[in-house]
Amino acid sequence: MSILLNIDPYWFSHLTDLIAVVVALSIPIVIAVLSYRRRVNETNKRAQVIMAALEKDSGTVPEELINSLNKPKKSLKERLLSKLLWGLVCTILGLGFIIRHYVSPADCGNELGIGGVALLALGVAFLIYYFVGRRTLKKEIEAEEKENNV
Repeated sequence: MSILLNIDPYWFSHLTDLIAVVVALSIPIVIAVLSYRRRVNETNKRAQVIMAALEKDSGTVPEELINSLNKPKKSLKERLLSKLLWGLVCTILGLGFIIRHYVSPADCGNELGIGGVALLALGVAFLIYYFVGRRTLKKEIEAEEKENNV
């Protein structure tokens, strides 16, 4: 107990910074590993289902079975709308952070303003992507809608 009380505050503050960096860097690694394991598990389950169907020889065509097991792909319109959603969310959050920073700058440091500018830039980039993509892919979206309706 006496050892903890004798720690120089300079080293203690750097120790907490080091712990914060280690925790912040380990979170993306854990997320990546878990998502990789999930994808491998899904692939193995799909392979087991296909093998079981082929062993039973139920008269199904393997290509049809594989296509029925795959997740349906999002349409171009759905993907563009998700960019619009993320653009609006990031823009509103960025503006909120910037306004909060300028309303009471004494309560928060420069980090909140910088984070707000970064979120605002990301939101504007998503919005630009949406509007340019909507104009560029208009014919493809219409053809895809006609194909799905028929």
